[in-house]
Amino acid sequence: MIARLLAGPIKNEKGVSDLIVLLIVLPIFFAITVMMVTLFTFKMRQAKLDDIKDRALQMVETAGYLTPAIEDDIRTKMASLGYDAVTKSGTNFPTFAGSTMNKVRKNDADPTVKLVIQYPASDLAKLMVFFGVASTEDPGYFYLEGYGRSEQK
Repeated sequence: MIARLLAGPIKNEKGVSDLIVLLIVLPIFFAITVMMVTLFTFKMRQAKLDDIKDRALQMVETAGYLTPAIEDDIRTKMASLGYDAVTKSGTNFPTFAGSTMNKVRKNDADPTVKLVIQYPASDLAKLMVFFGVASTEDPGYFYLEGYGRSEQK
């Protein structure tokens, strides 16, 4: 009885070919879906970092320089995105090296203020381990730089 029930699907060549196609197409579709979700999430986090930089640059323009309060605000907003304060090679991140640290007034000869935010980049190579790709390279840094004009009187 069982042999008769199993013999039907095996003799049906159309069913077997459909099963083989399904076993090939389904993993490919799943992998593409996972990659798209990962890429979308990564791009959205980058866009939020740009938003944080733009808002911080507005505050720097208003204050005339990068104040400790603005630095704390940037750190808080980055931490809410998952970019917590980290130490890499003895440097604390996020770092603001290169930003305007002295008050600049709008009547000065050069009223330009600068904001620099540097943070270690996400290591997407860790995701590639699932596909057998091994990377020993340093993923680098996010380097956000913005210039504005001081509004400080």
